Amino acid sequence: MGNTIEFPNQEEFYIQKATQCQKEDDLIGAIDWLEKGYIKTNSNQLLEKLWSLLCRSQDWAEIIWLVEEFDLKEEKYLCVYLEALIYMNRFKEVKDYLKQSEYLEYQWINTLQLKLMNQQLKQEQEKVEQLQEIGDALQKKDKIFSIEEIQYITQVLIDSTLSQKEFVIQLFLLHPQTPMFDKAILLDEWLDSGMSKTIQLLWNGEIKSINRNNIFPISKSRLYKEETMLLNELMNHFSIEDAMILAQKWMQDTIRLHPFQEEYISSFEEWMNYFSGKENLTESLFYEDSVFVKQYEDFQNNILK
Repeated sequence: MGNTIEFPNQEEFYIQKATQCQKEDDLIGAIDWLEKGYIKTNSNQLLEKLWSLLCRSQDWAEIIWLVEEFDLKEEKYLCVYLEALIYMNRFKEVKDYLKQSEYLEYQWINTLQLKLMNQQLKQEQEKVEQLQEIGDALQKKDKIFSIEEIQYITQVLIDSTLSQKEFVIQLFLLHPQTPMFDKAILLDEWLDSGMSKTIQLLWNGEIKSINRNNIFPISKSRLYKEETMLLNELMNHFSIEDAMILAQKWMQDTIRLHPFQEEYISSFEEWMNYFSGKENLTESLFYEDSVFVKQYEDFQNNILK
């Protein structure tokens, strides 16, 4: 029988591997070897070397994982762990920890509170600058935004908790090159988080003044339908393929028409009967806004005949 060769798990093996990586300026590789070794051996020697490299590289995510995974409670670990949480913008966790900490000395708590305050101010300033950059771009009325840029702007404005975002939402709603669909989403956001009583909206080439007392969220519209209920209703009349296309069109179109859905659609039954006979429904999902509105003007004219 041949000799069985076991993969070594001694501390020295992992230290040598990590040292070799460091000589090759491969800090990530060194950390990886030391981490594997510590997981296998639970060696304090490997932990100390691993911790030193993690602090040197300021690998905050890995520091957080290590402390949480192995429940490291010594002060030297906890202080860096809380600092890592601060730099990862996990402020609430740090505040909660500092309130009930029994492992940190007072001087460390003061130091961490100062770093927490500085990072919060830095993050707020970055968010203000982010809004400023978006606002500057939206003031260029001839600027054409990519799909990715629109998605980015929309998400930033939805996520923002700054009061300044209401001004930027107004710029978005008035920009001639921002899509109706995203304007509807941000109008909904303004209704939820804005403070002004009115806001202006450029809709199909016309500026409209919107009073918050006279509109409702998209989900509260008389025409709003949950996706499952909508699909089940359509499947009573159409094949599953056609029902899925019609459901997608209904959901997208009622958002694009917001807050004027009821000016174009009197009932779901009329809409279903009209559009189920149309070809290229998937194509209509990508109509430019002016073509899209013309489609609904034709729909209205047909209903009135």
